[in-house]
Amino acid sequence: MTLDVTPSDVDEDGIRVVRLRRHVPVASVISFPAWGTARRLSILLSTTGATVVSTHTRFFPMSYVGLRAARLAGIPVIHTEHGAGFVRTPSRVIQLASRLVDLSVGRTVLRRAAAVLAVSAPVAEFVSALARRESVIFPNALRMEDWPAFADDAPPTGIAFIGRLVGGKGWEEFVDVAATLLTEPEFDGLQVHMLGDGPDRENLRTRIRSRGIDGSIHLYGHADTAVIRSVLHGSVLVNPSRLAEGFQITLLEAAASGAQIVSFPVPSVAPIRADGGPVREVRELSLQPLIDGVRDALRRPLPAMPRPVLEAHWAWASRAREYLAIVSRLHGGDTMQTPGAPTRPEDVTGRE
Repeated sequence: MTLDVTPSDVDEDGIRVVRLRRHVPVASVISFPAWGTARRLSILLSTTGATVVSTHTRFFPMSYVGLRAARLAGIPVIHTEHGAGFVRTPSRVIQLASRLVDLSVGRTVLRRAAAVLAVSAPVAEFVSALARRESVIFPNALRMEDWPAFADDAPPTGIAFIGRLVGGKGWEEFVDVAATLLTEPEFDGLQVHMLGDGPDRENLRTRIRSRGIDGSIHLYGHADTAVIRSVLHGSVLVNPSRLAEGFQITLLEAAASGAQIVSFPVPSVAPIRADGGPVREVRELSLQPLIDGVRDALRRPLPAMPRPVLEAHWAWASRAREYLAIVSRLHGGDTMQTPGAPTRPEDVTGRE
């Protein structure tokens, strides 16, 4: 159940997807359901025989609505948290408003859920700080059938940015990296790809023109998995995000595509690098070290993550089994509310 411009109730790949009409959209990120949605959803949950409700990200209105609907229907909620801190944005108004939401609605969602899953260790730490409760570390994963093994291991010939065009995501730094490298004879034929859309779209075009590289950057807007996979293979993914990222699936997609990765410090860097992902972390959050990291990745690519490791640790097939084990634990009467350090999925499932 989600919100959209046009309401619908359809079957997608065997999954019933209910889209409710959204109201009062804010910055193309948050919107609100109609008044009374929680009660109507509780009736739907009861009549369909639902046994667990899953919500995502503590400050989205539908997380709170889902929590209320589930409680009215007497159904446990598993909440998955994706944020590693309070919202970071250049807008002080949005910062203040989002923090107020976190300290009220967000904290309520985290405290009242039967279980909280955190997509990374920093997210689990944030959950503990905000709600004073434990969580299970439950990282993102990939549908391996969408990310087949690549046939060659050719050196990268391009750079890529994938993400929403919003302040703090790093699109400005990416354009500046591209503008610098394109002036160097060594990278004269460099392919530059930008995938994503958002409210800063026109600001992006203006910056590209001001750097004199409007004929050298491919702008894709929103892109499907096939396009993302094609662009990443043979590229360096540049990730200059300064946001409170939880676990950026893009870095995992890059590893699955054989791409090199150059990133500012974000939670997904450490576990992907620990599993052999070709990641360079730029700890100094400034332009020149980022350029140096990208240049080094183009010249001296690191070995790709071994395919057996990718399939063993980062496939939804295994992650889904972990999720079902958590559901079974809840139905067995475990409230998973005991304060303490965050646990890992294997602590719940017994997987080594």
